[in-house]
Amino acid sequence: MAGGPASLSLKAGQMELDRPAQLRAALIVVAFVAAFWELLDFMPPRYGLLVHRWLNDSDWTHGPLIPLFSAYLLYLKWERLRRFRVRWAWVGLPVLLVGLAVYVWALSGNLKFGYAREGAMMVALLGVIVLLWGVTALRVAWLPWLYLFFAIPLPQGMYFRLTDPLRRLAATVASTILSLWPNLHVERVGSNLEYTYGATTGVIGVADACSGMRSTVTLCALGVAVAFVSERPLWQRLVLLASCIPIATFCNFIRVTVTCWLHVFVDPKYAQGNYHMTLGLVIILLAFGMFLGLGWILNRLVVEDSDDPAVPA
Repeated sequence: MAGGPASLSLKAGQMELDRPAQLRAALIVVAFVAAFWELLDFMPPRYGLLVHRWLNDSDWTHGPLIPLFSAYLLYLKWERLRRFRVRWAWVGLPVLLVGLAVYVWALSGNLKFGYAREGAMMVALLGVIVLLWGVTALRVAWLPWLYLFFAIPLPQGMYFRLTDPLRRLAATVASTILSLWPNLHVERVGSNLEYTYGATTGVIGVADACSGMRSTVTLCALGVAVAFVSERPLWQRLVLLASCIPIATFCNFIRVTVTCWLHVFVDPKYAQGNYHMTLGLVIILLAFGMFLGLGWILNRLVVEDSDDPAVPA
């Protein structure tokens, strides 16, 4: 079939890659992983830059799960993907070359942008997808490809510019709610909470990890998953996507407030360590329930008219 690098044959109305095409596809994938091995090296003790962030940076521990779920999204659409004709696959080659060129430029140290290597890898991956399956495959593959961006850490400068306002906002909300408690006086000073309860005084610091940036990225990935795993009308998916940041922010407010309450009224040890991590998992479950509940409401908000003709009396 013209228009693609893969030789295809028709079987039962579907497109089947023959053995030479499978071999070429495998070689391209292996070459891609080898080219970006500095980022993707998963062999201990020396990990690639991206894998190292996943394993050692608490803000991006969700990273390894993202490629797995992205592959699952592709699996859900696999039968549809197999039916696409491979067209305009040659477009993938210049896209791939651009990604490789930017990556080499970043490796040379002349490109001063913290996101350059990972961004170049994603551009190259897009080129590989088009090169193997053609432009028409993007009708299905665009979502699994975009979903991978949830696994790529933000540049440090951008991350901290977003973190500080969120941390201050979380501290403001927590101080306002806790001040409603009898005999408890709480005042926000920067991102710290200074409290007085009877004869007890103390300071609670809202750390970067409690700013909500980590939970925002994680819960946005969760919201996108809920929106696209099941079949939904486009308007429902848009509503679920628009609710990601509000739900993530609201859940983080609950997490910070509960953490401060435990620190003041129970024991400071429950506001840190494994207890704090457990609370984070509970908040993720809460957010998941909110996404599912919103989806349930949207499914029943509009009742589709039946196409069956009315039965005469």
